Amino acid sequence: MNYDEMLHTLEEHHRRIIDGIAKIERHCAAAHPGSDALARDRQSLTNASLSRSQFVSETVVPALLEDANTDLRSALSDLLVALTAKRLMSNAHIAKWTYASIEADWAGYCSVARDIWAMMKTQIERERRVLIKQLRLRSADKKRASVSRPGEFLGEDA
Repeated sequence: MNYDEMLHTLEEHHRRIIDGIAKIERHCAAAHPGSDALARDRQSLTNASLSRSQFVSETVVPALLEDANTDLRSALSDLLVALTAKRLMSNAHIAKWTYASIEADWAGYCSVARDIWAMMKTQIERERRVLIKQLRLRSADKKRASVSRPGEFLGEDA
């Protein structure tokens, strides 16, 4: 997968998560939970978040580490630690807030969910600052290199 494809995929993961958060926020604006729709939307958000986490840790970070300097290696390490911590917090939230506990304490669920959404948005912002910035830089570098040396990338003699 090239840098442009990684960039597009990561941005799509972020969009799905932000959309998922917005759906749950709309549920929390209601006086009572809509159990079936809420369950579907929670599962969709969970799936989007897990998919993003896996993509970041298994595809994007390894690609960026290939030629990362010390500062970038440190930033990527910090990002992975934060991603893991946030994933553990999300898992605990999901385990605690079952459908029965949500029904029993709708206001409590919505209050705690707001903290989880803020955490998810913070992680997305961190990924935008570190990962998306690096993917854009590398994509631009690759495009400049191919323009300055077109024969090398086409397998032709220059």
